[in-house]
Amino acid sequence: MSTDFTLNGAPASIDGSHEHLLGALRDELGVFSPKDGCSPTGQCGCCTVLVDGKARVACQTSLDKTEGATVVTLEGIEPDQRQRMADAFAAFGALQCGFCTPGILMRTKSMLDKAAASGAGLTRDKAARLMGGNLCRCTGYTKILDAVEALAADEVPVAVQPRGVGSRGIKYEAHALALGDRPFIDDMVPVDLAHGAFKLADHARADIVAIDTAAAEAVPGVVRVFTGADVPGELRHGLIHKDWPVFIPVGGRTSYLGDVIAMVVAEDRNTARHA
Repeated sequence: MSTDFTLNGAPASIDGSHEHLLGALRDELGVFSPKDGCSPTGQCGCCTVLVDGKARVACQTSLDKTEGATVVTLEGIEPDQRQRMADAFAAFGALQCGFCTPGILMRTKSMLDKAAASGAGLTRDKAARLMGGNLCRCTGYTKILDAVEALAADEVPVAVQPRGVGSRGIKYEAHALALGDRPFIDDMVPVDLAHGAFKLADHARADIVAIDTAAAEAVPGVVRVFTGADVPGELRHGLIHKDWPVFIPVGGRTSYLGDVIAMVVAEDRNTARHA
């Protein structure tokens, strides 16, 4: 069964292999401006898109709920508005690594559109409240709000390139980072690449009595399932003390929910995660 919706003004159709919109956008449609920062928890806001004009995190938007909807990503925003938003974030230094910035720009567009439609304007305090769903761990929010405030007031300064040592200028590749055009590792699509997914501990403190990999190995598209029994060397590593287990083997005991019990390698990411 396929899901049909409008993506950036063009018809799009996705089969039922994806549970959420983010995977469909990135894996099937090649739309990489929504970043995968925490999927499927919906905590970081890096994958914010517009669904029927409302800001939504794509990793928490069920694909079946987009049937007949209009979805807009940064790629689909009118070029002049894209440029102005990128100019504002570059001029105010409102980005550093840039991973979260495309999602923040989509949140910004949502705020600006609502303010324009209501005629009420967008205050800095209101922008700060609405930006609460987007996390940025390296910029801080002061410069982000400076950029949003300038966009709301239609007073975007010129983004000036640095002219030499000691001169003020915008960050290198600031515009490409802001618009999601500069690829991160997860945005690259190598040919014939296998994908891995980890099975983590279900309990913070548990004894591993047995590990049954038969069901996972039987899933079509699964290449191999690895456990501690497949590691020929030492299972523990560490910078100072070898106190970090690669896998928790049969006979071992978990110490926290992040301990790895097994790893599935499959032909695609979805298969690896579901197996």
